[in-house]
Amino acid sequence: MWSVIGHAPALAALERALESEAPAHAWLFAGPEGTGKRTVALEFAAALNCQSQPKPCGECRACRDTLAGRHPDVEVVEPGGICDEPDHREHPGSRDLRICQIRRLEHVLSLSPYAGGRRVAIVDAADTLHVEAANAFLKTLEEPPADTVIVLLVEREERLPETVLSRCQRLAFRPLDRETVIEALTARGADAERAQAIAAAASGRIGWALRALEDGTLLAERETMLDDAVRVAHASRADRFGWARGAENRAQEVRERYLREIAVWESWWRDVLMAGSGQVEGLLNRDRAPLLAEEGKLYTAQAIIKFLQALLETREYLQANVDPQLALENLTLDLPQPRQAEARA
Repeated sequence: MWSVIGHAPALAALERALESEAPAHAWLFAGPEGTGKRTVALEFAAALNCQSQPKPCGECRACRDTLAGRHPDVEVVEPGGICDEPDHREHPGSRDLRICQIRRLEHVLSLSPYAGGRRVAIVDAADTLHVEAANAFLKTLEEPPADTVIVLLVEREERLPETVLSRCQRLAFRPLDRETVIEALTARGADAERAQAIAAAASGRIGWALRALEDGTLLAERETMLDDAVRVAHASRADRFGWARGAENRAQEVRERYLREIAVWESWWRDVLMAGSGQVEGLLNRDRAPLLAEEGKLYTAQAIIKFLQALLETREYLQANVDPQLALENLTLDLPQPRQAEARA
């Protein structure tokens, strides 16, 4: 049985594929981080080699080995993983999938299944494939070895070439409704107040919500980042650059923290845009609805949309080998100006 919370349409499609005994050889699981794509992919991999019913049973050896990450025929590829190049077998700190990792995966898939079932490849963060790596993988997607199933996990599918997208069966993983998240949290021991607070912050990302239940620092960090989103928007240029100065230490953990902050800011400015047009349903940060209503009056929709695009570009810069402080300083220059300031300008 699936342990996944929500995503009934996606699970139903996978169950139909399992019943057909001839599932599509390439799948694309698309949706925001923390919505459960990887969990579903692992359970689908378990189900493809499951020796019992209903699939995945979670109890047979194939299921146990897959879910524990030790099944010989289930390969998970992700940024920072290994390749077969003797001079750089590992890629610590890498945020992209490299062509050498894809070449290694192709070699692994060319081998016969060790346990006699199906070989399954889960490619996490497939939207970080560079063009040359995606093109190198294309032939495998077109003509995979027999008894092979490939699952690509993506947040931003538009970053993949159409030639890759067109060869995959797509399943959407959307954020869950708040009530479902609250129910899952209370079932795991959260009191009503904490469940409400985490669900409000999770924006439907059940994976993030469950992690926040275990790690209280995630919720506190989110509150600080939302405070920064408002404070920096109203700050002087010097103070804005002061916020970006925290990235002068180029350590990977600093870059990771600012990437999380960019994601929080994206949710905040999306909500400011909605609140400014009078939309209250669908706000991701509902716990700050009164402040969002006030902020929404200050900016034009055009200015907010432009800044949301700047946030996306900055995220890509931070994921690449770009000076993070410079990227963040440039971002602050693109912050929307209040309507009165624009009129004076």
